This record gives sequence, C-alpha cells and structure tokens, in this order.
Amino acid sequence: MKQLVIIVAGLTDKPFAEKGNKTPLQLADTPNLDALAQNAACGPVQTIPEDLHPGNEISCLGLLGLDPKKYSSGHAPLSARGLGIQPGPDEIALCCDLVTLQPTHDDMVMKDYTGGHLSRNDSCLLMDALKNQVVDAPVTFHPGGGYHNLMFIKSPPIAERLSAPNELIGEGIRQFMPEENRELVFVMNQAQIILHNHAYNKKRVANKEDPVNSVWFWGNGELPSLPSFKKRYDKNASLITASLMVKGIGKLTGMDVVDVEGATGFSDTNYSAKVCATLKELETKDLVFLHISAGEEVSLKGSIDDKILVIEDFDAEVIKPLAQAMETMGDIKMMVVVNHVSSAMSMKYERSPVPYLVYPAASGNTNGKYDEQLLATGKPFANAPDLLAAFLANQL
Repeated sequence: MKQLVIIVAGLTDKPFAEKGNKTPLQLADTPNLDALAQNAACGPVQTIPEDLHPGNEISCLGLLGLDPKKYSSGHAPLSARGLGIQPGPDEIALCCDLVTLQPTHDDMVMKDYTGGHLSRNDSCLLMDALKNQVVDAPVTFHPGGGYHNLMFIKSPPIAERLSAPNELIGEGIRQFMPEENRELVFVMNQAQIILHNHAYNKKRVANKEDPVNSVWFWGNGELPSLPSFKKRYDKNASLITASLMVKGIGKLTGMDVVDVEGATGFSDTNYSAKVCATLKELETKDLVFLHISAGEEVSLKGSIDDKILVIEDFDAEVIKPLAQAMETMGDIKMMVVVNHVSSAMSMKYERSPVPYLVYPAASGNTNGKYDEQLLATGKPFANAPDLLAAFLANQL
C-alpha cells in the first residue's frame, strides 16, 4: 500500500464574533475536504507537548515520527542542515530573518516577519551587503533563498530561548532583544544601519513601500542525532516542502528531500508543481510527506479573509487533484493533518489539539463537513508520533 501524509499549516482556528461565531475553516468553501471527511477516519491529535514551546520545529518533528521531547532541536541547526551546511565546532547557528520593524515613540514594533515576501534575488542582494559590511564580529551569513536566512557566530551555546519574529507581530521588540549576548545586539545594530542605507530600501521608501530594515536572530538550540526513518518504519519515504527546517529533519532522518521550483511557503506557492512532485514520488516510494505552510503567514498576520482564501486554494489546488489521482491509483491511503493551531485571532501559535483525517476509511464523518467539529469525534491521539505510527500500521 502507498501512503501519503499532508501536513498543512493554518487551517484551524477559533470562532470570530464578527464572522457569525464561525471559524475561517467553517466559512471557507471546501467541497473536496468535505467529500473526503464523509469517508474518512477523523479525530483530534495533540501535536504540541504541554512542556514545550509551540513552534514548527516541535510539531513537525512529531508529525514526521520523532518524539519532540526526546529530539527537540533549535530551528536554526535544522535549517542549516536543510540548506546543506553546518556550523564549525566553535560556532552556533542562528536564524537571521530579514524583517520590517516599525518605529514608535519609544520602541520598534515587529510589523512584517517576511520582509514583504522578500524574493530570493532581493534577499541575496541584502545578505551580500551584510556579508561585506558587517565588521568586528565573528559571524558568517548564509542566504536561505528568501526572508529566512542563517548566521553562524563563534559563540558558546546561548541558554535563553530567542523569540521567533513570527511570534512577535505587533509587539515592541525591546523586551525580546538578546540582552545576555551583547555581540548579537552589536551585529543587529550594524545590520540596521547597512539596510537603512541600502539602495534597495531607498527605492522601497521612494515607492512608499515598507523597507526591510532589520535582521532578527532566533532559533538557537542543540542538534540531536536523529534516527533513520527507514530503519524505524521499514518504508522508503520522500519529503516535499518549502521549509528549510523541515528539509533538515528529512535529510537527517534519511528521507529523499525533493526541491520544487516555485515552492515559497506563502499563498503564491506553486501548488501544481508540488502536487506533480508528490504523484511522481508515489510512483517509487512507499510513503510521501507533503508539507504545505501557506496558511501560516496570513494567520499570524491576523488576515481572516485571506486565511479563508488560502484554505479554499488548498482545497481546490491540492486536495482535489490528489483525491482524483487516488481514485486511479488503487491501493493508497492519505492522511491530512494540521501541524498546530496558527490563530488569526491571537496572531500566535497555540497548543490546542488539531484534526486529522485518514482517507479512505470504513466509516466516515456523519457531520459531512471538514472543520473544527472533528475535534470532538473519532479516536484521540495524545501525541503526533503515535498518530503517524497508527497510520503507517494501517490501524486507522
């Protein structure tokens, strides 16, 4: 039997009073997910352990079969492996995201953690400026292909958890600065001056666009040794994702990581190419993981209407063609599972349970709708690795 796991961000949420006390998922038109739900095993899964901070490096580890408590890692070292690099023995890896900060009378507020969906070419332009102009600091910069990049710094491990910029939308940054590491503040201050004076940002300001005016360092942590996926589950697996961090998990566990042209992680991602890559991998692999993160950014920016549109795009451009292909493939099962709650209400990650759907199944959802009501039905799972193990063993 072939198996497909779709890990999708940003589907579930809380009801919005201004939207008739419905969630974005309930408001979205999702005929394909709804049709699957009528013939699927559904239920809730807790992807964020109670004692760990909500984040993709936690939920995705679990959904790829690894206990986050045992194998928890910083986002940056996983992203480094996804990029195919690793810090030296006297260095640590940090995420070095290019962001937009908005000045206030006494602070700077995190306005856009994506730098306005910074393109690969523009990101490389700005990262090259940092490489060439940051001085008197033991750092190296490594472009990641967009707003999300890396910096290696010669430093002992940093004990305090550095907050991710996507957690700080609308927040003043002063309270989140890495005060225990003055060298990071020194590099950040240099970067802000370099970016402020860069021709790219001068052009953006002239066009009345927000400048990409700062870097943000985060994602520190150790990198544990991750076990082979093949040895644990006796399945050959491929992974398709735009996320460097998720690619890192895949590479470290021996999966085939497939790069897809036009995969951005945003709503403009090349859904068609990702679906085609998925179907191609299913020809030769026992299992394919498809990671879709387009709903996360609009959720964390509080864009309710955009979130509804992203959900509808996912339904039409991912679920529909894959479900149609399954009808001709025969012996195949698919699981759709949300990584964790990315709420457009709080503009934060949350640790509430999320729904899973396994299609086909003997008995389906009597509600006939794919939405948050699935959390009150079916078999609950206390953690993500147990859910994946049950799916792979054909117990759902």
